[in-house]
Amino acid sequence: MKWSTLIWDAILIASAGTLLLRIGGRKSISQMTTPQIAMVLIIGSVLGSDLAGNGVGHSILATGIFLAFLGAIEWVSLNWNRAERILKGRAIPVIADGKYLPENMKRLRMTTNDIEKRMRMVGIHSLEEVKSGTIENNGELGIELQPYAKHITRGDLEELLKAYFPQVTLPERPHETSIFPDVGALSQSEEAPGQLQ
Repeated sequence: MKWSTLIWDAILIASAGTLLLRIGGRKSISQMTTPQIAMVLIIGSVLGSDLAGNGVGHSILATGIFLAFLGAIEWVSLNWNRAERILKGRAIPVIADGKYLPENMKRLRMTTNDIEKRMRMVGIHSLEEVKSGTIENNGELGIELQPYAKHITRGDLEELLKAYFPQVTLPERPHETSIFPDVGALSQSEEAPGQLQ
């Protein structure tokens, strides 16, 4: 094989891979679910196999088929809750009321140091500040702070204004619901519409 052919094939494969993965719709590995990471690894292997002699066309076609399979998995996950839980997994609680949940941490093969590192990265100084913490299906730590540790919001300021200056008229706020009780009970939210639960 000539060097010029090899270079152009490599450029074509890299371009096709980038385009096809872009169509797949993900931005970074940290946001991917298990099926998506598996497809990315398979696609990389298939595209790389072109240099071993399978041909550019076959590699690009195989990559397209794998991405269509990934699209089918995403569609099934959007339409059936059980399939989503099986294919993507679900959030697993690791902290409740300022205490670690060792059984869930063992299941995830995570140490307290792993969780503390993630808490430090988001500016949490103490385990007691955390009301609930979960490891999401993309591996990131989701946290709900204790009421005393939460940042002051505009809503908090409005409440203070109402309390001390009742003559001030403020716009009504919609009723807020927490997304964390959903995870603690390991059940899907009743608020979400049908197929998106």
